[in-house]
Amino acid sequence: MARYVRPIDELLRERHLLRHPFYVAWSRGEVPIDTLRSYAGQYYHFESNFPRYVAAAYSKLLDPADRRVLLENLEDEEGRDPTHPELWLDFAEGLGVARRTARSARATPSTRRLLAAYERLTSRGAASALAALYSYESIFPEIAAEKSRGIRAMYGISDPRTHEFFRVHTGADVEHSRAEREILERVLRERPEECPVALGSARAAIEAWWGFLDGFPCA
Repeated sequence: MARYVRPIDELLRERHLLRHPFYVAWSRGEVPIDTLRSYAGQYYHFESNFPRYVAAAYSKLLDPADRRVLLENLEDEEGRDPTHPELWLDFAEGLGVARRTARSARATPSTRRLLAAYERLTSRGAASALAALYSYESIFPEIAAEKSRGIRAMYGISDPRTHEFFRVHTGADVEHSRAEREILERVLRERPEECPVALGSARAAIEAWWGFLDGFPCA
């Protein structure tokens, strides 16, 4: 039993992003397509930086076996073509956003706060960095599946290229988060004094995500 990670799991259930009004509206087809296009450009800022956050966590791990786990994560993110940021740009194009437009979107204040939170949380020790990654990747498979369903069912966008980012993450992040959870549990078992740090990092990460989504009107 993952005794030490359990409080983080409980927090993530309570503050699951699919409960956020923006994602609820997305699921119902109530978000204007122009808002989804704006979202695509803003989310690209996080997706293109996420490998850096994984690399920061990698640098905090002392066990070579644990580092190899995150190295595999990095390989999945940008070690082969198409990279995950490129897959996100495929999604943006499916919404009608040119790749160059999505890449050059000016970050909003809520996007900048999300990026700053991950910069800060993953620059600390192993417990903080792993908790920040886990808070994103453990819930993302469910979110990816629901986003894809909503785009197909509510917005009539069904070409496979537009949905590939979500298809990949529905599977890949299950493995990533499972491995991160095992490492984090072991880190906290060995250093239980880090439990408040990990829980605080998870809370800061998920609240930064809620703040990011607050930046998009739901209707």
